[in-house]
Amino acid sequence: MIYLLYGQPGSGKTSLGTLLARHLDTPFIIDGDEFREMFTNKNYGREGREENIRNANAVATYLNKKDNDVVMSLVNPYFYLRKELWENNGDQMVEILLQSDRKLRREYHVEDFEEGVPNAIMNTDGEIGDSWSYLKEVLEI
Repeated sequence: MIYLLYGQPGSGKTSLGTLLARHLDTPFIIDGDEFREMFTNKNYGREGREENIRNANAVATYLNKKDNDVVMSLVNPYFYLRKELWENNGDQMVEILLQSDRKLRREYHVEDFEEGVPNAIMNTDGEIGDSWSYLKEVLEI
């Protein structure tokens, strides 16, 4: 199963993704910043973001096809790339949009962010423990 946590920078993707990976007991967590460093992609424009997401999607799909749980924590702003991930993984994927009104990391926000049609939308402005409890509820884990 692929668990995609996506949203603007500072919305809690890495924190919740780490908790989820621990809970699922999976070593397979694809964090956008760490993943970008692996491929030395420092282009934060649309082209660079698309390349990073395509690479992450390919790795996640490969791991999922080998019956591994994969947690993805990426900004992932483009609907068509999330749709491609869905098409390649069918019912083996769940999409959670994380949103926050905090001012943290606003300078890195993506202007052309497309919300799409996630399985759930979570506001993460509260305590991390509350967001984690709600995420477990949403995922029924």
